[in-house]
Amino acid sequence: MSTTGNIAITGIPTTAGPDGSFPLRRELRDLQRNYPDHFNLLVLALKDFQALNESVQTSYYQIAGIHGLPYKPWNNVGSNSDWQSTSGFGGYCTHSSILFLTWHRPYLALFEQALYNSIQKIANQFPQGPLRTKYVEAAKTFRMPYFDWASQPPSGSSAFPSAFTAPSLQVVDVDGKTKSTANPIYRFVFHPVNPSPGDFPRQWSQFPTTVRYPNPRTGQSQDNRVAPILANELASLRTNVSLLLLSYTNFDAFSFNRWDPNMTPGEFGSLEDVHNEIHDRTGGGGHMSSLDVSSFDPLFWFHHTNVDRLWAIWQDLNPDNFLTPRPAPYSTFNSTEGESQTKDTPLTPFWDKSATKFWTSEEIKDTTTTFGYAYPETQEWKYRTGSEYQTSIRQAVTTLYGTNVFANFAAANVQARATEHTELIKSLSLAAPPPSAPITAEKPLLITQEMKASPIPEHLQHLAPNNKYPEWVVNIRAQKHGLHGAFRVIVFLGPIDESDPDSWQTEFNTVGRVSVLGRSTQGPTTTKCAKCITDAADELMISGTVPLTSALLQDIVNENTGLHSLQPEEVVPYLKKELKWKVTMFETGAEKDCGEVPGLRVSVTGTEVTIGEDGLPDYSGVYTVYPEITDGKPGGMRDGEHI
Repeated sequence: MSTTGNIAITGIPTTAGPDGSFPLRRELRDLQRNYPDHFNLLVLALKDFQALNESVQTSYYQIAGIHGLPYKPWNNVGSNSDWQSTSGFGGYCTHSSILFLTWHRPYLALFEQALYNSIQKIANQFPQGPLRTKYVEAAKTFRMPYFDWASQPPSGSSAFPSAFTAPSLQVVDVDGKTKSTANPIYRFVFHPVNPSPGDFPRQWSQFPTTVRYPNPRTGQSQDNRVAPILANELASLRTNVSLLLLSYTNFDAFSFNRWDPNMTPGEFGSLEDVHNEIHDRTGGGGHMSSLDVSSFDPLFWFHHTNVDRLWAIWQDLNPDNFLTPRPAPYSTFNSTEGESQTKDTPLTPFWDKSATKFWTSEEIKDTTTTFGYAYPETQEWKYRTGSEYQTSIRQAVTTLYGTNVFANFAAANVQARATEHTELIKSLSLAAPPPSAPITAEKPLLITQEMKASPIPEHLQHLAPNNKYPEWVVNIRAQKHGLHGAFRVIVFLGPIDESDPDSWQTEFNTVGRVSVLGRSTQGPTTTKCAKCITDAADELMISGTVPLTSALLQDIVNENTGLHSLQPEEVVPYLKKELKWKVTMFETGAEKDCGEVPGLRVSVTGTEVTIGEDGLPDYSGVYTVYPEITDGKPGGMRDGEHI
């Protein structure tokens, strides 16, 4: 707290080590397995942080509330503004905006510094002697961990880490004794739900804790539903992340999901789109699936730390590319609708280290000297040149998310479906041995001798003559708030049970989804988000992508499908027959007629990829659209229609 009363967002003040190093934000499973002292501190400190009085500005409740409900000015920022919705203060929303990534970085830094205060407090409560010394030392390098939802989970483990699903955990408590404690990563317990009357509407005040996939009858959280849904679409997700990191070079296209009529077919994806998908797949109508309340679920912070990490990786691969100024689509505490949003637009409500002005996008680009952290992939101080450093990043990306679509298919898709489809697995003996520990940039996926000898497994090389093949992608756009609530467009390749929408998320033929985090802008459930109301009135369109190539490879290997090639002459007629999509609502799971979803257009595009001798993909950047695949289907792009 400064003398002005403004809370400065400092992150964790850090001086670089003698070698220029900074402490790392590590993957949660890596932290739990290999840094037990840090994980122990995380559990105890997060529990302490969550227990703070909900009226304290730096409490878990108040910091989570910045993101949406209860729509109250934080740290008095915005209380004197004309920026209001019809029901009062309109929030700080930057979703579907050029500021999406940059705004969330100081937000995470605020959370991390508040958690770090509890870390320091807890470490110094251990009995004096070696135990306290050990935890005080661990506390110095603690940073907020991330959940890498796109990497291959350890062999035999769940796609959703047990730290998120275990009601209790074993810890060494501050008295030095090992005991069981309630797991603060599992959920947040409101105390109370409405510290001020009306903080939450009935839709959310009915839950005393955060929930995931709440049972429609009892309201009980069904966390066991998350893992199979995450695992089922992992191959497509991994390809999506690889595409974003290795082929997108424009910040605007990479960062946020607002559709622009001038976009090319190769720019429909974004990190925000992938981010939305994880909110959907882990929330299931619970807190994570609603932007109004998602930040109260502890998972939110591990998820968004991973989003920040992926942006940090992209930044260092594209150091000269940053946001393009564009008109503000709405009025805020610091800007008026129509004014240009730039790298110097204030990121309210986050005061900088001086506590006299707000952070800007330009000022938060660097994670190390600004907020005191790096990621396993962004340890630039280890390399002599920028070229060596960027090569290491590309290698890390391909290690984590697949050296190319063929290796990705072998190592990820096959393992995920091994139990149900053993015969298919036997035909793909090329898969690398699964790791027994989390894959990170510092613990790479094992590669077989066959994969080392050739970037494409030998018996699949005919699918990529001269190491070239088409990457197939479904592009989707729709009005964000057109259904007055959040919805998903699920893409399938092959038959499904049309009568059971609840099964679609775990169908074998489900490829992926585009999740649309719309809000209600009419009736008693109208959102208080001022930007969302403006966006709805402007019929804001968003876009997203679902890569198809891994699913096509699966169908090629399964010889019963009749597909033998990735080339257009075979794939186009195959997709005309087998490609389908469905729309369901987040909250109820009910199906919506695709033809009645405002602005929905589904199209298919392809681009040539060349696999280098090192196994890295080189994307041509030239995309061909195939309207004949979708023409005539509800919500499908028609021949001659603008993409």
